[in-house]
Amino acid sequence: MHERTQRAVARMLFVFACAIPTLLTVAVVVVTATPWYSDYLRQGIERELSRQLGVTILIDAVEYPAPKTIRLVGVKLLEPETQAEVGRVRSATWITGDTKAGIQLSQPELQSEQLQYAWRLVHDRFLCQPELTAVPIRMAANDLTIHSGTGSVTLRDVDSWIRPLENRVEAVIQCVPASRRDDAPIHITVVRDRSGRMAATDWTLQTGDIALPCSALADYLPAMRNLGAEATFTGTLNWKIDASGWSIDLGGSRFDQVELAELLHSVPHRLTGRASIRFERCLVLPGESVDVSGTIVSTSGYIGQSFIRAAHTHLGFDIAPLADGEARDILYDRIALRFDLFGPQLTLAGICHQQRGYEYLANGAVVAASGRAIVGSRSEPQSWASLVRTFWQDGRENLPISGQSAWLMSFLPSPQRPTVGTTGSPRITGTGLVQGEPSINQPD
Repeated sequence: MHERTQRAVARMLFVFACAIPTLLTVAVVVVTATPWYSDYLRQGIERELSRQLGVTILIDAVEYPAPKTIRLVGVKLLEPETQAEVGRVRSATWITGDTKAGIQLSQPELQSEQLQYAWRLVHDRFLCQPELTAVPIRMAANDLTIHSGTGSVTLRDVDSWIRPLENRVEAVIQCVPASRRDDAPIHITVVRDRSGRMAATDWTLQTGDIALPCSALADYLPAMRNLGAEATFTGTLNWKIDASGWSIDLGGSRFDQVELAELLHSVPHRLTGRASIRFERCLVLPGESVDVSGTIVSTSGYIGQSFIRAAHTHLGFDIAPLADGEARDILYDRIALRFDLFGPQLTLAGICHQQRGYEYLANGAVVAASGRAIVGSRSEPQSWASLVRTFWQDGRENLPISGQSAWLMSFLPSPQRPTVGTTGSPRITGTGLVQGEPSINQPD
């Protein structure tokens, strides 16, 4: 080959094999280092996450600290229509591998009133999509704070595992309230079962000996707000959801520091004090079956005479002679009652005589005041409708439906069963002439 040709070939090889790749590399480095390109990538990630999770995602910055690792800094989750804040995370690091994945959250925060979107994000957009849970995932957070109108609750050492199993996926979460240092962790288990004709979700909360403040869910579940600012929950809660509805089981759990004035704020009778409610059984299938039994004990408060008279009228309670004037309130020492509700049948029994220091009272005492029983029960089965009338009777024969009574009656079984057929022959009452239209008159 001629020397001139060799030099030309060498120049071409230099240009295509060295100069052009070098220029392209420099160009890529320059472009990727510009804020414009960073914003382009960040906005693309925001759009993709918003589409997958069903909430609006805003991110301050995106970092790539290592291969197969991405860190999102300053993440906000917003409700898609009102743009109300669902939660925020200081930083979220996602590490992917061939057989597993990991997520590290730094200081996540959730708003109680928007927890429904957090639940949809975890349940509907994640657990219900098999392609997203094909490999095991571990998620950890140093501190999780839930904000509500009545205060904030912080959980530390939050650790969770998502394990795909045969025909189901299981998520296990454990954490400890920041105010408790040496307790065993709280366990939360969510199982998405796909083995049946319709998929179902089984949600279980086990607190052990830890009393969880109900105020953390006050903005999400208004019923929790009615328990009072200092009410706590201890025990096990099991909640099942499927296409046909939901059911809840609170057997063995208890609510303490329940503020009766808040719980019964819509009742036209006065009842104050703090109560402890313990459930021996508590299985509720709304509109189908109810099996609830347990006790309620309250110490020191006021009860209105109108309340006592209503209990006598509708529940058949025995009452001691009371002073005239329904507006007067009575200072009681103890209220202790055992309840048993199975279907439409309700049984109430006073148990003040089982309380320490009140053993001298007769069996069936419901309310004790000034060293004597002023209300006693007969422990006779009756319809739960009598209890509704006691709290919300408005003078009509039909059941009153308003405020809290509507919520209660929405899942209790009907107190009356419709009669099928008739027990006797039809009869006509009255002697007036009954005649049809000309088109149906009998011919002469």
